[in-house]
Amino acid sequence: MAVSTTCTLLTRTCCHAETTSRREENMETKSLPSLFNNQDHFDKAYKVFCARSAKFKTYCDWVDGVFSEAVVGRLQVTLDGEEELRVMGVGSGSGEMDCLMLEQLKRRFPLINNRVVDPSQKLLVQYKAFAQTKAHQLHGVKFDFRQQTIEQYQEAGYVTKFHFISAVHSMYFVDNFDSSVMYLYDLLIPGGALLVILRQENNGWQRFLDRFPQLYGRACCHLQVTSRDLLNLLDRRGIPYTQYHQPTSCDITKCFDEASEEGSLLVDFLTQTVHFKEAAAEDEQRSMMEYLASSDCSERKNEAILLNIPRDAVVIIKQQEFN
Repeated sequence: MAVSTTCTLLTRTCCHAETTSRREENMETKSLPSLFNNQDHFDKAYKVFCARSAKFKTYCDWVDGVFSEAVVGRLQVTLDGEEELRVMGVGSGSGEMDCLMLEQLKRRFPLINNRVVDPSQKLLVQYKAFAQTKAHQLHGVKFDFRQQTIEQYQEAGYVTKFHFISAVHSMYFVDNFDSSVMYLYDLLIPGGALLVILRQENNGWQRFLDRFPQLYGRACCHLQVTSRDLLNLLDRRGIPYTQYHQPTSCDITKCFDEASEEGSLLVDFLTQTVHFKEAAAEDEQRSMMEYLASSDCSERKNEAILLNIPRDAVVIIKQQEFN
């Protein structure tokens, strides 16, 4: 369901003093090895997180059910028979959702030039392989892969403008959230669309991380960024948007099974720690796991413990310029 932007959203208050106090309380906590310093372990843990949260299924269901109306039908683009629709995917990962969106876009625009910007060579290889399996469905789509962060892409000074840009997995990893969003918006032609998907404010995972702020600061990303930050930015700039809620959760039941390797990897991802159950002090581990399972973060459904991680898909149509 789309949510109108007729009401101005209140700016999220940053409790800096409280966060600082919590950090000081945890100064004596044993230093935990950051997951972001071990790419292989990160990839394994992230794969489990995606599987247990049905992340890709949620996104794919949204593309199948909403994307055509929310994006494809709203693009204010007129192309001649030989002109390509210019598309850009930022941090597209292994490409499953991008390719689904491309299939939808092809129904209206038979020729597409798709530029993919992602810093991971491993994921780009996976994306290329996946696109090959979809060669028939994606006939007419040209792929242009760039192994770069969005900051490196911007520094390179590319001038190409795009009709559609998606940032589905990636806006937690940018150096400066506001400037990166506005850079992507500036890359749109008038009438083009930007799609950003982010977790909603005050989700269960964010509450968990806020409760244990020593888990922040070790990561090379902004895990606390939510859709509210994006909406506040757009409201301040007077940029219209449409918001689509995606109720989602992550089954964390296996996190509490000491014998489960999958559960241990999932704990590692949620705490952003390599081998958390081995690295964390016993009392620290106990307090974190108890809070993770509490009603502040999760809900119980039959025998399952479900971490609440609702997301928002935000669609921004760049306004046409009139003389």
